[in-house]
Amino acid sequence: MTFSDYGIATATRLFDSAGMDVAGGTATLRRMLSPWGARRIGERPDWHSDVCADGSPIEFSAAFADDRVQIRALVESLPEVPSTPAAQRSAAGLTQGLIQEFGADGGRLAAVWDLFLPHEDPAGFAMMHAAVFAPTGRPEFKVYLNPEANGTLSGVDRTRAALERVGLADAWAAVSAYAGRGFDLDRIVYFGLDLVEGSEARVKVYFRHYEAVPEELDARMEVAAQHESGLLGDFCRELTGKEGELREQPLVSNLTFTASGGTAPVSATVYVPLWLYADSDRTIERRVSAVMRDLGLPAEQYRTLLDHVARRPLADGRGIHTYASLRVGSARPRVATYWSTELYDRYPSARYQRG
Repeated sequence: MTFSDYGIATATRLFDSAGMDVAGGTATLRRMLSPWGARRIGERPDWHSDVCADGSPIEFSAAFADDRVQIRALVESLPEVPSTPAAQRSAAGLTQGLIQEFGADGGRLAAVWDLFLPHEDPAGFAMMHAAVFAPTGRPEFKVYLNPEANGTLSGVDRTRAALERVGLADAWAAVSAYAGRGFDLDRIVYFGLDLVEGSEARVKVYFRHYEAVPEELDARMEVAAQHESGLLGDFCRELTGKEGELREQPLVSNLTFTASGGTAPVSATVYVPLWLYADSDRTIERRVSAVMRDLGLPAEQYRTLLDHVARRPLADGRGIHTYASLRVGSARPRVATYWSTELYDRYPSARYQRG
C-alpha cells in the first residue's frame, strides 16, 4: 500500500460520513501527498515525522462544536532523502502548489520563511501542512513551523522575531506572561500560520508544558479574551484517569492571535495527550465519548468517524488516539480528537521528554 492509497481511502470514508464534498476533498489531499504519496509504506519510517507519535506523516482529526463538524488532515511532506535540507525542499514544493492550485495565501509565510527554513545548519522538521474541510466552503490551509530550526536563534528569539514580522510585536507580552514559569517548563514548540488573507487570519504559538497541573494551566489560559476557566481539570482527569501533573507525556496548548484581536490572544486551546494514559484505544474511546456527552457534543458522530479511521479492533493497541483538545469560550466548548494513521506502531512510546 502507498501513502496515497491509505490516505485517500481513509479521507473518502470520513468525508462521505460527514456529508462533505468527497471528490473535492480527496483531490486536495492527493495534492498534499504529492509526489511522495506514491511511495510504498515500509515497516519503519525513513523520516520519523513530527505529525504522529509513531512517526507516521499523516494525521486525521475531527473538531466538534454545536452541530458542526470539521475534518482536518495534517501531513509532513516527506523528503527525498532523510535530511532537513531535503525536507525544506519538499515543504517548499507543497507550499507553492497550495498557493498556485488552491489559492492559499503565502504572504505572511514569506515574511518569516528565512527564520524557520534557514540555509545555515537546519535541524529537525521543516514544516507541516494542514487542510481544514467543512460541509460548506473551500478547504482552508495552515502551516506549522519549527522554532528550533537551527542553533543561530533560540526558539524564544525566533518566535519573537516572527511575531514582529507578521505585525504582532506587541503580542509578545502575552506570550511571555503565559510562560510565567520560564520557557524551559513552558516550552515553545510550534509557530502556526493560517494561509489566508485578512485581519481574522490566525497566528498561533504552541507550548509544551512540563510538570504542569491542569488547573493552574487553566487559570493562565485566562490571558485569552474568550477563555472561560473551570473545565480543564475535569477534562484532563476524565481523559487520562490521572490527577495532577501529566508526567508521562506533557500537556500542549496554544495561544491564538489575530490582527483584529489586538495584543491579547483571542483564544487558547489545550491538547491532552492520550496514547500513554490508557491500555487501549477502546478505553480512550469510552473516555472521549463520556466527555463529549457531558459537554453536549455528538459522541455518536465521533465514534462513527473513529470507525472510519481504525484499521484494527480498538482493544488491540493504543496508538490511534494521540490528543484531544478543548477550547472554551462564550459558546459551547469545542472538542477535537486527533487520530494517528498508525502506519508503524500501535504502541508508540513517549515523545518530547524534557531534556
